[in-house]
Amino acid sequence: MGQIMVYKQRLWVAGTIAYTLFQAFPSLDWTSTQDKTDTTTQKTILDDKSSSGDSGHTSTREKNIWYSVLLDHIDLWSALKIAQKQSWWFGYLGYDLKNLIENLESGHTELYEAADLWFMEPGILAKTATSSQENKLNDKVEWLEGEQRWAELQERFVGSSSESQEFIIRPLEGLSKGQYLHTIESVKADIHEGDYYEMNFSHALKYTFEGPPVALYRAMREYGPVPFASYFNYDLPSGLGIQVCSASPERYLAKRGEHLWSEPIKGTLGRNQSDKRERIKQELLGRKNKAEHLMIVDLVRNDLHRVALKGSVHVDPLFEVQSFRTVHQLVSKVHAQIAPNYSSFDAIRHSFPMGSMTGAPKISAMQAIERYESYKRGIYSGAIGYLSPNDDFDFNVVIRTAIIQGNQLYYPVGGAITSDSDPELEWQETLLKAAALESVICWVIP
Repeated sequence: MGQIMVYKQRLWVAGTIAYTLFQAFPSLDWTSTQDKTDTTTQKTILDDKSSSGDSGHTSTREKNIWYSVLLDHIDLWSALKIAQKQSWWFGYLGYDLKNLIENLESGHTELYEAADLWFMEPGILAKTATSSQENKLNDKVEWLEGEQRWAELQERFVGSSSESQEFIIRPLEGLSKGQYLHTIESVKADIHEGDYYEMNFSHALKYTFEGPPVALYRAMREYGPVPFASYFNYDLPSGLGIQVCSASPERYLAKRGEHLWSEPIKGTLGRNQSDKRERIKQELLGRKNKAEHLMIVDLVRNDLHRVALKGSVHVDPLFEVQSFRTVHQLVSKVHAQIAPNYSSFDAIRHSFPMGSMTGAPKISAMQAIERYESYKRGIYSGAIGYLSPNDDFDFNVVIRTAIIQGNQLYYPVGGAITSDSDPELEWQETLLKAAALESVICWVIP
Protein backbone atom coordinates (compact mmCIF):
# COMPACT_ATOMS: atom_id res chain seq x y z
CA MET A 1 0.00 0.00 0.00
CA GLY A 2 1.14 3.55 -0.62
CA GLN A 3 0.13 7.19 -0.99
CA ILE A 4 1.22 10.15 -3.11
CA MET A 5 0.23 13.81 -2.93
CA VAL A 6 1.12 17.29 -4.15
CA TYR A 7 1.07 19.55 -1.11
CA LYS A 8 2.70 22.92 -0.37
CA GLN A 9 4.94 22.90 -3.46
CA ARG A 10 6.31 19.46 -2.68
CA LEU A 11 5.68 15.92 -3.89
CA TRP A 12 4.94 13.65 -0.91
CA VAL A 13 5.09 9.83 -1.01
CA ALA A 14 4.62 6.98 1.46
CA GLY A 15 4.68 3.18 1.51
CA THR A 16 5.20 1.24 -1.73
CA ILE A 17 5.02 4.42 -3.81
CA ALA A 18 7.95 5.88 -1.88
CA TYR A 19 9.96 2.73 -2.55
CA THR A 20 9.22 2.90 -6.30
CA LEU A 21 10.24 6.54 -6.63
CA PHE A 22 13.37 6.13 -4.49
CA GLN A 23 14.52 3.55 -7.03
CA ALA A 24 13.54 5.71 -10.01
CA PHE A 25 15.06 8.94 -8.65
CA PRO A 26 17.90 7.86 -6.29
CA SER A 27 19.81 11.14 -6.47
CA LEU A 28 16.96 13.39 -5.34
CA ASP A 29 17.06 15.21 -2.00
CA TRP A 30 14.20 13.37 -0.25
CA THR A 31 13.30 14.48 3.28
CA SER A 32 11.31 12.58 5.89
CA THR A 33 8.61 13.48 8.41
CA GLN A 34 10.75 11.58 10.94
CA ASP A 35 13.52 14.18 10.55
CA LYS A 36 16.08 11.58 9.55
CA THR A 37 18.95 12.41 7.24
CA ASP A 38 18.11 11.87 3.59
CA THR A 39 20.72 9.12 3.11
CA THR A 40 19.61 7.18 6.17
CA THR A 41 15.96 7.53 5.21
CA GLN A 42 16.40 6.08 1.75
CA LYS A 43 18.84 3.38 2.83
CA THR A 44 16.44 2.17 5.56
CA ILE A 45 13.60 1.71 3.09
CA LEU A 46 15.72 0.01 0.43
CA ASP A 47 17.45 -2.28 2.94
CA ASP A 48 14.09 -3.31 4.44
CA LYS A 49 12.83 -4.15 0.96
CA SER A 50 15.92 -6.11 0.07
CA SER A 51 15.85 -8.16 3.25
CA SER A 52 12.13 -8.92 3.03
CA GLY A 53 12.35 -10.14 -0.55
CA ASP A 54 8.86 -8.76 -1.14
CA SER A 55 8.51 -5.52 -3.06
CA GLY A 56 4.73 -5.60 -2.88
CA HIS A 57 4.34 -4.88 0.84
CA THR A 58 5.59 -2.31 3.29
CA SER A 59 5.77 -2.46 7.06
CA THR A 60 3.41 -0.43 9.23
CA ARG A 61 6.36 1.80 10.15
CA GLU A 62 7.08 2.58 6.48
CA LYS A 63 3.42 3.23 5.61
CA ASN A 64 3.21 5.92 8.30
CA ILE A 65 6.32 7.83 7.15
CA TRP A 66 6.02 10.56 4.52
CA TYR A 67 8.94 11.52 2.27
CA SER A 68 8.95 14.67 0.17
CA VAL A 69 10.89 16.53 -2.49
CA LEU A 70 10.46 20.01 -3.96
CA LEU A 71 8.35 19.98 -7.13
CA ASP A 72 11.04 22.09 -8.80
CA HIS A 73 13.39 19.08 -8.49
CA ILE A 74 11.21 16.41 -10.10
CA ASP A 75 9.03 16.08 -13.20
CA LEU A 76 5.62 15.45 -11.64
CA TRP A 77 4.01 13.75 -14.64
CA SER A 78 6.95 11.40 -15.17
CA ALA A 79 6.89 10.50 -11.47
CA LEU A 80 3.15 9.76 -11.62
CA LYS A 81 3.56 7.49 -14.64
CA ILE A 82 6.41 5.56 -13.01
CA ALA A 83 4.75 5.22 -9.60
CA GLN A 84 1.30 4.17 -10.87
CA LYS A 85 2.45 1.62 -13.46
CA GLN A 86 0.57 -1.69 -13.02
CA SER A 87 -1.14 -0.50 -9.83
CA TRP A 88 -4.64 0.45 -8.72
CA TRP A 89 -4.81 4.08 -7.60
CA PHE A 90 -7.81 5.88 -6.09
CA GLY A 91 -7.91 9.58 -5.28
CA TYR A 92 -8.38 13.01 -6.78
CA LEU A 93 -6.95 15.83 -8.86
CA GLY A 94 -7.56 19.26 -7.29
CA TYR A 95 -8.54 22.23 -9.44
CA ASP A 96 -5.35 24.12 -8.53
CA LEU A 97 -3.26 21.43 -10.18
CA LYS A 98 -3.83 23.73 -13.18
CA ASN A 99 -0.84 25.76 -11.95
CA LEU A 100 1.44 22.81 -12.71
CA ILE A 101 -0.05 22.42 -16.20
CA GLU A 102 -0.34 26.04 -17.37
CA ASN A 103 1.37 29.29 -16.37
CA LEU A 104 -1.29 30.15 -13.80
CA GLU A 105 -1.48 30.83 -10.07
CA SER A 106 -3.91 30.63 -7.15
CA GLY A 107 -3.57 33.60 -4.83
CA HIS A 108 -6.74 33.31 -2.77
CA THR A 109 -7.02 32.06 0.81
CA GLU A 110 -7.75 28.36 1.29
CA LEU A 111 -11.11 27.50 2.82
CA TYR A 112 -9.59 24.28 4.12
CA GLU A 113 -6.18 22.63 3.99
CA ALA A 114 -5.86 19.96 1.28
CA ALA A 115 -3.44 18.49 -1.23
CA ASP A 116 -3.62 19.59 -4.87
CA LEU A 117 -3.38 15.90 -5.82
CA TRP A 118 -3.80 12.78 -3.69
CA PHE A 119 -3.87 9.09 -4.58
CA MET A 120 -3.63 5.92 -2.54
CA GLU A 121 -2.84 2.35 -3.51
CA PRO A 122 -5.43 0.22 -1.67
CA GLY A 123 -4.70 -2.88 0.36
CA ILE A 124 -8.33 -4.03 0.09
CA LEU A 125 -10.23 -3.63 -3.19
CA ALA A 126 -13.49 -5.19 -4.35
CA LYS A 127 -15.59 -4.64 -7.47
CA THR A 128 -19.35 -5.00 -7.47
CA ALA A 129 -22.10 -4.13 -9.92
CA THR A 130 -24.83 -1.64 -9.08
CA SER A 131 -28.48 -1.62 -9.97
CA SER A 132 -29.09 1.16 -12.47
CA GLN A 133 -32.62 1.50 -11.15
CA GLU A 134 -31.80 1.86 -7.47
CA ASN A 135 -28.07 2.68 -7.58
CA LYS A 136 -27.52 0.09 -4.84
CA LEU A 137 -24.85 -2.58 -4.52
CA ASN A 138 -25.81 -6.15 -5.31
CA ASP A 139 -24.46 -9.24 -3.57
CA LYS A 140 -21.95 -10.30 -6.24
CA VAL A 141 -18.42 -9.17 -5.34
CA GLU A 142 -15.21 -9.63 -7.34
CA TRP A 143 -12.18 -9.33 -5.08
CA LEU A 144 -9.22 -7.57 -6.70
CA GLU A 145 -7.01 -7.08 -3.63
CA GLY A 146 -7.02 -8.16 0.03
CA GLU A 147 -9.95 -10.58 0.33
CA GLN A 148 -8.29 -12.43 3.21
CA ARG A 149 -7.41 -9.16 4.94
CA TRP A 150 -11.05 -8.04 4.65
CA ALA A 151 -12.25 -11.30 6.18
CA GLU A 152 -9.84 -10.85 9.08
CA LEU A 153 -11.03 -7.31 9.71
CA GLN A 154 -14.67 -8.37 9.56
CA GLU A 155 -14.03 -11.10 12.10
CA ARG A 156 -12.09 -8.76 14.35
CA PHE A 157 -14.48 -5.81 14.32
CA VAL A 158 -17.92 -7.36 13.69
CA GLY A 159 -20.47 -5.80 15.99
CA SER A 160 -17.95 -3.37 17.46
CA SER A 161 -19.06 -0.23 15.63
CA SER A 162 -21.15 2.13 17.71
CA GLU A 163 -20.75 5.16 15.43
CA SER A 164 -23.86 7.31 15.24
CA GLN A 165 -25.53 7.83 11.89
CA GLU A 166 -26.90 11.22 12.94
CA PHE A 167 -25.41 14.50 11.77
CA ILE A 168 -26.25 18.18 12.15
CA ILE A 169 -25.53 20.88 9.56
CA ARG A 170 -26.09 24.58 10.26
CA PRO A 171 -25.53 27.35 7.70
CA LEU A 172 -22.85 29.93 8.38
CA GLU A 173 -22.26 32.21 5.42
CA GLY A 174 -21.86 32.55 1.70
CA LEU A 175 -21.59 35.18 -1.00
CA SER A 176 -24.37 37.76 -0.71
CA LYS A 177 -26.88 38.05 -3.53
CA GLY A 178 -25.83 41.66 -4.14
CA GLN A 179 -22.16 40.70 -4.51
CA TYR A 180 -23.08 37.82 -6.81
CA LEU A 181 -25.25 39.97 -9.13
CA HIS A 182 -22.55 42.65 -9.32
CA THR A 183 -19.90 40.07 -10.25
CA ILE A 184 -22.07 38.57 -12.99
CA GLU A 185 -22.49 42.01 -14.55
CA SER A 186 -18.70 42.47 -14.50
CA VAL A 187 -18.17 39.06 -16.13
CA LYS A 188 -20.70 39.91 -18.85
CA ALA A 189 -18.86 43.18 -19.51
CA ASP A 190 -15.64 41.20 -20.03
CA ILE A 191 -17.42 38.89 -22.46
CA HIS A 192 -18.76 41.85 -24.45
CA GLU A 193 -15.19 43.17 -24.64
CA GLY A 194 -14.07 39.84 -26.11
CA ASP A 195 -11.90 38.70 -23.17
CA TYR A 196 -13.54 35.25 -23.24
CA TYR A 197 -16.82 33.66 -24.35
CA GLU A 198 -17.94 31.85 -21.23
CA MET A 199 -16.79 31.67 -17.61
CA ASN A 200 -17.81 29.33 -14.82
CA PHE A 201 -18.29 31.46 -11.72
CA SER A 202 -18.70 29.79 -8.33
CA HIS A 203 -19.02 30.68 -4.66
CA ALA A 204 -18.67 28.54 -1.56
CA LEU A 205 -21.46 28.01 0.97
CA LYS A 206 -20.22 27.41 4.52
CA TYR A 207 -21.80 25.36 7.31
CA THR A 208 -20.94 23.92 10.70
CA PHE A 209 -21.00 20.11 10.80
CA GLU A 210 -21.41 17.64 13.63
CA GLY A 211 -21.45 13.86 13.23
CA PRO A 212 -19.75 11.21 11.09
CA PRO A 213 -19.12 12.47 7.53
CA VAL A 214 -19.85 9.02 6.07
CA ALA A 215 -23.40 9.31 7.44
CA LEU A 216 -23.88 12.47 5.36
CA TYR A 217 -22.54 10.67 2.29
CA ARG A 218 -24.98 7.78 2.78
CA ALA A 219 -27.86 10.24 3.13
CA MET A 220 -26.79 12.07 -0.04
CA ARG A 221 -26.71 8.78 -1.99
CA GLU A 222 -30.08 7.66 -0.70
CA TYR A 223 -31.76 11.00 -1.32
CA GLY A 224 -30.44 11.54 -4.84
CA PRO A 225 -28.71 8.57 -6.53
CA VAL A 226 -26.14 9.65 -9.13
CA PRO A 227 -23.70 7.67 -11.29
CA PHE A 228 -20.42 9.17 -10.03
CA ALA A 229 -20.85 9.44 -6.27
CA SER A 230 -17.78 8.92 -4.10
CA TYR A 231 -16.55 9.22 -0.53
CA PHE A 232 -13.01 9.35 0.81
CA ASN A 233 -11.00 10.67 3.73
CA TYR A 234 -7.28 10.99 4.32
CA ASP A 235 -4.76 12.72 6.58
CA LEU A 236 -2.18 15.27 5.49
CA PRO A 237 1.45 14.80 6.60
CA SER A 238 0.66 17.28 9.40
CA GLY A 239 -2.01 14.88 10.70
CA LEU A 240 -4.90 17.16 9.75
CA GLY A 241 -7.74 15.16 8.21
CA ILE A 242 -10.25 15.90 5.46
CA GLN A 243 -13.44 14.11 4.37
CA VAL A 244 -15.17 14.42 0.99
CA CYS A 245 -18.79 13.45 0.22
CA SER A 246 -19.49 13.76 -3.51
CA ALA A 247 -22.83 13.28 -5.23
CA SER A 248 -21.54 14.12 -8.70
CA PRO A 249 -23.67 13.37 -11.76
CA GLU A 250 -20.89 14.22 -14.25
CA ARG A 251 -18.04 12.25 -15.81
CA TYR A 252 -14.88 14.23 -16.56
CA LEU A 253 -12.94 11.62 -18.52
CA ALA A 254 -12.67 7.85 -18.84
CA LYS A 255 -10.46 5.44 -20.76
CA ARG A 256 -11.00 1.79 -21.70
CA GLY A 257 -8.27 0.43 -23.93
CA GLU A 258 -7.84 2.97 -26.73
CA HIS A 259 -11.27 4.54 -26.17
CA LEU A 260 -11.37 7.94 -24.43
CA TRP A 261 -14.62 9.71 -23.65
CA SER A 262 -15.90 12.70 -21.69
CA GLU A 263 -19.50 13.57 -20.76
CA PRO A 264 -19.73 17.32 -20.10
CA ILE A 265 -22.86 18.69 -18.43
CA LYS A 266 -23.94 22.24 -19.13
CA GLY A 267 -27.57 23.28 -18.75
CA THR A 268 -29.65 22.77 -15.59
CA LEU A 269 -33.41 22.80 -14.98
CA GLY A 270 -35.16 22.27 -11.65
CA ARG A 271 -37.23 19.11 -11.47
CA ASN A 272 -40.74 18.75 -10.10
CA GLN A 273 -43.43 16.06 -10.20
CA SER A 274 -45.55 17.87 -12.77
CA ASP A 275 -42.78 18.13 -15.36
CA LYS A 276 -43.84 17.50 -18.94
CA ARG A 277 -41.32 16.26 -21.47
CA GLU A 278 -42.17 19.17 -23.76
CA ARG A 279 -41.39 21.75 -21.07
CA ILE A 280 -38.10 20.07 -20.22
CA LYS A 281 -36.93 20.06 -23.83
CA GLN A 282 -38.15 23.57 -24.50
CA GLU A 283 -36.32 25.08 -21.53
CA LEU A 284 -33.17 22.95 -21.56
CA LEU A 285 -32.77 23.30 -25.32
CA GLY A 286 -33.28 27.06 -25.28
CA ARG A 287 -30.80 29.34 -27.06
CA LYS A 288 -28.75 30.16 -23.94
CA ASN A 289 -28.35 26.56 -22.77
CA LYS A 290 -27.45 25.30 -26.24
CA ALA A 291 -24.90 28.09 -26.70
CA GLU A 292 -23.28 27.36 -23.31
CA HIS A 293 -23.28 23.64 -23.99
CA LEU A 294 -21.80 23.82 -27.49
CA MET A 295 -18.94 26.03 -26.32
CA ILE A 296 -17.93 23.40 -23.76
CA VAL A 297 -18.41 20.47 -26.15
CA ASP A 298 -16.12 22.20 -28.64
CA LEU A 299 -13.56 22.86 -25.90
CA VAL A 300 -13.60 19.18 -24.88
CA ARG A 301 -13.23 18.14 -28.53
CA ASN A 302 -10.16 20.36 -28.77
CA ASP A 303 -8.69 18.96 -25.53
CA LEU A 304 -9.10 15.33 -26.64
CA HIS A 305 -7.74 16.15 -30.10
CA ARG A 306 -4.33 16.78 -28.48
CA VAL A 307 -3.89 13.09 -27.63
CA ALA A 308 -6.20 11.46 -30.19
CA LEU A 309 -5.62 9.65 -33.45
CA LYS A 310 -6.39 11.97 -36.34
CA GLY A 311 -10.07 11.88 -37.30
CA SER A 312 -11.19 9.89 -34.24
CA VAL A 313 -12.84 12.70 -32.22
CA HIS A 314 -16.62 12.74 -32.50
CA VAL A 315 -19.73 13.58 -30.45
CA ASP A 316 -22.56 11.10 -29.83
CA PRO A 317 -25.03 11.88 -28.39
CA LEU A 318 -25.32 15.66 -28.47
CA PHE A 319 -27.86 17.44 -26.21
CA GLU A 320 -29.08 14.41 -24.27
CA VAL A 321 -31.44 15.15 -21.35
CA GLN A 322 -30.60 13.25 -18.14
CA SER A 323 -32.87 13.49 -15.10
CA PHE A 324 -31.90 13.28 -11.43
CA ARG A 325 -33.94 13.72 -8.27
CA THR A 326 -33.70 17.52 -8.06
CA VAL A 327 -32.66 18.58 -11.59
CA HIS A 328 -32.70 17.79 -15.31
CA GLN A 329 -29.34 18.25 -17.06
CA LEU A 330 -28.12 18.63 -20.64
CA VAL A 331 -25.33 16.14 -21.39
CA SER A 332 -23.21 15.24 -24.42
CA LYS A 333 -20.61 12.53 -24.95
CA VAL A 334 -17.31 13.29 -26.70
CA HIS A 335 -15.31 10.28 -27.92
CA ALA A 336 -11.73 9.82 -29.15
CA GLN A 337 -9.21 7.07 -29.82
CA ILE A 338 -6.02 7.76 -27.89
CA ALA A 339 -2.83 7.74 -29.96
CA PRO A 340 -0.36 4.93 -29.08
CA ASN A 341 2.37 7.32 -27.89
CA TYR A 342 0.17 8.80 -25.13
CA SER A 343 -0.57 7.46 -21.64
CA SER A 344 -3.46 7.97 -19.25
CA PHE A 345 -1.64 10.79 -17.47
CA ASP A 346 -0.98 12.47 -20.83
CA ALA A 347 -4.72 12.47 -21.57
CA ILE A 348 -5.42 13.96 -18.14
CA ARG A 349 -2.67 16.58 -18.36
CA HIS A 350 -3.88 17.80 -21.77
CA SER A 351 -7.54 18.13 -20.71
CA PHE A 352 -7.50 19.20 -17.05
CA PRO A 353 -9.27 21.07 -15.57
CA MET A 354 -12.41 20.08 -17.45
CA GLY A 355 -13.99 22.76 -19.64
CA SER A 356 -17.39 22.55 -17.96
CA MET A 357 -15.83 24.01 -14.79
CA THR A 358 -13.69 26.70 -16.41
CA GLY A 359 -15.22 28.23 -19.53
CA ALA A 360 -13.82 29.10 -22.93
CA PRO A 361 -11.16 29.82 -23.99
CA LYS A 362 -9.92 27.79 -21.05
CA ILE A 363 -6.85 29.78 -19.96
CA SER A 364 -8.57 33.17 -20.27
CA ALA A 365 -11.54 31.80 -18.33
CA MET A 366 -9.29 30.46 -15.55
CA GLN A 367 -7.55 33.83 -15.28
CA ALA A 368 -10.98 35.46 -14.92
CA ILE A 369 -11.98 32.92 -12.26
CA GLU A 370 -8.90 33.94 -10.28
CA ARG A 371 -9.91 37.62 -10.56
CA TYR A 372 -13.56 37.28 -9.62
CA GLU A 373 -13.80 34.41 -7.16
CA SER A 374 -12.78 35.05 -3.56
CA TYR A 375 -11.54 31.59 -2.53
CA LYS A 376 -9.14 28.88 -3.61
CA ARG A 377 -11.24 26.13 -5.20
CA GLY A 378 -9.08 23.26 -3.98
CA ILE A 379 -10.86 19.93 -4.42
CA TYR A 380 -14.02 21.54 -5.88
CA SER A 381 -14.16 21.40 -9.70
CA GLY A 382 -11.34 18.90 -9.73
CA ALA A 383 -11.85 15.18 -10.38
CA ILE A 384 -12.27 12.08 -8.17
CA GLY A 385 -11.63 8.64 -9.60
CA TYR A 386 -9.24 5.76 -10.17
CA LEU A 387 -6.54 4.41 -12.45
CA SER A 388 -6.16 0.68 -13.10
CA PRO A 389 -3.07 -1.52 -13.66
CA ASN A 390 -3.79 -1.71 -17.41
CA ASP A 391 -3.67 2.11 -17.85
CA ASP A 392 -7.45 2.63 -17.85
CA PHE A 393 -9.15 5.23 -15.66
CA ASP A 394 -12.45 6.91 -14.80
CA PHE A 395 -12.91 10.31 -13.13
CA ASN A 396 -15.91 12.39 -12.15
CA VAL A 397 -16.27 16.17 -11.94
CA VAL A 398 -16.23 17.41 -8.33
CA ILE A 399 -19.59 19.15 -8.12
CA ARG A 400 -22.49 18.66 -5.67
CA THR A 401 -19.77 17.88 -3.14
CA ALA A 402 -19.46 18.53 0.61
CA ILE A 403 -15.89 19.00 1.86
CA ILE A 404 -15.46 18.64 5.63
CA GLN A 405 -12.53 19.58 7.85
CA GLY A 406 -12.94 19.70 11.59
CA ASN A 407 -16.42 21.05 12.29
CA GLN A 408 -16.61 23.09 9.06
CA LEU A 409 -18.38 21.99 5.88
CA TYR A 410 -17.92 23.70 2.50
CA TYR A 411 -20.27 23.25 -0.45
CA PRO A 412 -19.33 25.34 -3.52
CA VAL A 413 -21.90 25.98 -6.25
CA GLY A 414 -21.61 27.74 -9.58
CA GLY A 415 -22.68 28.04 -13.18
CA ALA A 416 -21.62 29.15 -16.64
CA ILE A 417 -21.91 32.83 -17.49
CA THR A 418 -22.32 33.94 -21.11
CA SER A 419 -23.18 37.21 -22.85
CA ASP A 420 -26.92 36.66 -22.52
CA SER A 421 -26.94 35.42 -18.90
CA ASP A 422 -29.63 36.91 -16.65
CA PRO A 423 -27.91 37.58 -13.28
CA GLU A 424 -31.09 36.88 -11.32
CA LEU A 425 -31.65 33.55 -13.05
CA GLU A 426 -28.00 32.61 -12.55
CA TRP A 427 -28.39 33.30 -8.82
CA GLN A 428 -31.48 31.09 -8.72
CA GLU A 429 -29.57 28.30 -10.49
CA THR A 430 -26.87 28.30 -7.81
CA LEU A 431 -29.58 28.05 -5.13
CA LEU A 432 -31.08 25.12 -7.03
CA LYS A 433 -27.72 23.34 -6.96
CA ALA A 434 -27.32 24.09 -3.25
CA ALA A 435 -30.75 22.52 -2.68
CA ALA A 436 -29.18 19.11 -3.33
CA LEU A 437 -27.45 19.40 0.07
CA GLU A 438 -30.12 21.37 1.90
CA SER A 439 -32.83 18.93 0.83
CA VAL A 440 -30.80 16.10 2.41
CA ILE A 441 -30.72 18.07 5.66
CA CYS A 442 -34.49 18.54 5.64
CA TRP A 443 -35.06 14.93 4.57
CA VAL A 444 -32.92 13.42 7.32
CA ILE A 445 -33.80 15.92 10.08
CA PRO A 446 -37.41 17.13 9.67
